[in-house]
Amino acid sequence: MDIGTIVTILGGVGSLCAVLFGWTSWHRAEKQESRAAGQMISDIGYIKSGIDDLKRRMQRQEEESSGMAERMTLLEAVVREQTAQKRGCEKTHIAF
Repeated sequence: MDIGTIVTILGGVGSLCAVLFGWTSWHRAEKQESRAAGQMISDIGYIKSGIDDLKRRMQRQEEESSGMAERMTLLEAVVREQTAQKRGCEKTHIAF
């Protein structure tokens, strides 16, 4: 075997190794990208569930404040009525 044949064989093997290493690197990068995409989807799901939780809390808070507003309205009406009665009694000199 002469030097030209050995160099040709080594060049072919080197080229084949380069193609093989390039393919494995590409395949590894592809897996890492899919993992990153999966992690991103998971993070988006976590954020979405957090937003849903905040919406439920806001709904409960709105219901509570609505109930408080109704109770405050009733209390104001009672106080207004009692104040009017007291003023009416004072005018007619009726004591409580």
